[in-house]
Amino acid sequence: MNLAPIAKRIWVTRPKDQAGYLTECLNKEGIDTYTLPLLNISAAADSSQLNAALAQLTQFDLAVFISPSALNAVFAALNAPWPADLAVAVVGPGSAQRAAELGVQRIIVPPQQFDGEGLLEQLKKLGPQTGKKIVLFRGNGGRDILPAGLTAAGAEVTLVTAYQRSAPQLDSAEIERQLQLGCDGIVISSSEAAQHLFNWAGGETRLKLQCALYFVPHPQIAEALRANGVRNIVQTAAGDDGITRSICRYFSPDFSSNE
Repeated sequence: MNLAPIAKRIWVTRPKDQAGYLTECLNKEGIDTYTLPLLNISAAADSSQLNAALAQLTQFDLAVFISPSALNAVFAALNAPWPADLAVAVVGPGSAQRAAELGVQRIIVPPQQFDGEGLLEQLKKLGPQTGKKIVLFRGNGGRDILPAGLTAAGAEVTLVTAYQRSAPQLDSAEIERQLQLGCDGIVISSSEAAQHLFNWAGGETRLKLQCALYFVPHPQIAEALRANGVRNIVQTAAGDDGITRSICRYFSPDFSSNE
């Protein structure tokens, strides 16, 4: 824990139902926060695919969840306990934490590289995927790295759209007001969120946002920001606790943590 509060104001852009823990962590360190969701999460347009997969969960050898939102959507629709012998694979610590909160006992997560490529490598280390039946829960669209990689490894992959992602309706006047109140940094947790922000922003607001400091947990998000004219980017550790530690260390080099 740091010795003194860090008097900064950070914007958190996670989806509404995923921002709470990170804002709490930052607030505990004396950092003020403003929540600006850059992704809207809603139920899948067609639930038949999800319901069909849930009805035959016990037939799968592995369930892959692309995000905490996928976990939330699946467990909200689940009418029975999660099969104890069905392992869950996730791409990062945030999803691993959420899976544990939901009572999953067998969780597979990459030790370092928290993305699709990292999970594929981790699964490869655990044994061949040939002939395995794998269900992959994700939002609409998204990268094809995981399903393509699993299929190439010989697995039989069932893709399920468990939830819907969409761009938010942003309020120009409110964002300008928040910029005036202060913005010492913006946490961006996905490339899609970064793109939504700059697809929306124009004129002076766009210039201000391009000049802001961004904290991102993955290099692909940094690339998306750079493509939109941002240059001041800090890559953080993964997960909410890791992001918090990285922000604290950036603003207070003497910061230390007991974790």
